[in-house]
Amino acid sequence: MDIYETPLPGIGVRYEFQAESGDHVGVVVRRDGKRDFALYDREDPDSCRGTVELSEGDAAKLAELMGGTSITARLASLRHHVEGLAIEWITMPSAGGLTHKTIADGHIRTETAASVVAVIRNDEGIPGPGPDFTFEPGDTVLVMGSTESVSAATKILTG
Repeated sequence: MDIYETPLPGIGVRYEFQAESGDHVGVVVRRDGKRDFALYDREDPDSCRGTVELSEGDAAKLAELMGGTSITARLASLRHHVEGLAIEWITMPSAGGLTHKTIADGHIRTETAASVVAVIRNDEGIPGPGPDFTFEPGDTVLVMGSTESVSAATKILTG
């Protein structure tokens, strides 16, 4: 199944695919974190039969009910397609490492050349956190870089 991605400047990104049933399905992931789920007319794919607005939490619940997302799987599999790229999800410990400290405190980019790309806290996604971002216990941190740099960043993050 092919998923088509269309940037929507100022709004977000639209993902679309044709279901095996013939239905044309779309999801707009908005910059504010909400999602619009759309079902298009079979005869006229430019005509929408209806939409449902989902909060980030609603979208996460739906994804869980549907068995996860192929987008997440594709992100995780990137390391197999880009030579030398490592992508890791790191859970912050209850104490130690950079828990209750900022990204700047860890000098991660300077010391390891790895990048903190995003953080998931509870049901909230935080893309591109700045140097003043403070890690909390249980945060899930997305780190990218070479295998060696991601390994070094993990040690800094978790102690």
